[in-house]
Amino acid sequence: MATSDTNSLLTWGVLGTGGIAGKVLTVGIRRAGHTVLAVGSRSAASAQAFADKFAITKAYGSYQEVLDDGEIDAVYIALPSALHKEWTLKAAKAKKHILCEKPVAPFTQDVVEMVDACKAAGVVFLDGTFFKHHPRNKLIKDMVDAGDLGDVSSVFSQFSCDARDMAADAIRHRPAMERTGALGDMGWYTIRFGLHIYGYELPERVIGTIVKRHPETGACTHFIGQLHFANNRIALFDTSFAQADSQRTHISGTKAILALDDAFVPWKGLIDMNNPSAFIAPLQDTFEISTKAGVWETRSVAMHGVVEEVMMVRDLAACVDGTKSWEAWAEETMVIHRVIDALWESAELGSVPVVVKK
Repeated sequence: MATSDTNSLLTWGVLGTGGIAGKVLTVGIRRAGHTVLAVGSRSAASAQAFADKFAITKAYGSYQEVLDDGEIDAVYIALPSALHKEWTLKAAKAKKHILCEKPVAPFTQDVVEMVDACKAAGVVFLDGTFFKHHPRNKLIKDMVDAGDLGDVSSVFSQFSCDARDMAADAIRHRPAMERTGALGDMGWYTIRFGLHIYGYELPERVIGTIVKRHPETGACTHFIGQLHFANNRIALFDTSFAQADSQRTHISGTKAILALDDAFVPWKGLIDMNNPSAFIAPLQDTFEISTKAGVWETRSVAMHGVVEEVMMVRDLAACVDGTKSWEAWAEETMVIHRVIDALWESAELGSVPVVVKK
């Protein structure tokens, strides 16, 4: 493990060879100055093909071989969520720091066990939510807390994409691999945004509705949800694999409304998954605010050519160094999963209100 002027520079192994793995290692891990040394897959051929594509030195035909590599400091777990618990527990036992894709696991209890294992092993655990680490996200929360929007009582988020041509055997369409489908996948972002604005306070009750399922596999492809908080506050969301691309988000207060049309993956930060190394990072990102009907002011946040994936990796390294607390972020992760569990229960019961378990 090397060091920089700010944080430790870690040597990474990647578990999984999907598109998200290539994106994160290219524009996140490497651009943060870290080294990607190894990749593991279920087959040696898949690992070698991925290693050749992304110039990775070591290709292993199993995930365990990555964990057994003494040169590896941290692992990025880019596997289906049904496999996250197993490989997080094994990575913690191997004393590797962990960046884990989301949803973190099928059930909240799994996440609790994963976090506890990392605490016991003395390693960092961070879920792979990019936008959490974006300075725009912090600025917006600071504005809410300062009262710039007045009393905020409503948050609405939509995150959707047109993936109707996605194969029936794709991971997203396999409930055994991704239990809650669109809810746990894209809904994760919308839920997190609402919770972020309300300070990760647990809602008193939630209502969830499965709007559409995959005709062959039964996987959830469209979900809407309501999070009801104390004092008549609400967060609403709509998430889908079968609608036009949207990331529209509104925060409504008594003084102003704040809006983003790219809340989770800034449009200026869209990356070609087939060629992530060609990506040029933006100098700024924006949002809009309105204090008068029909009049919107655009405000910007300086990015200095750095993307949220880099910021995420830097934050993980800061946690390794002890200058930031991963445990606080893990608490947020567990709140998100408690809400997801309650929303799914509500939907399966016919969209009845469900109290969120603490």
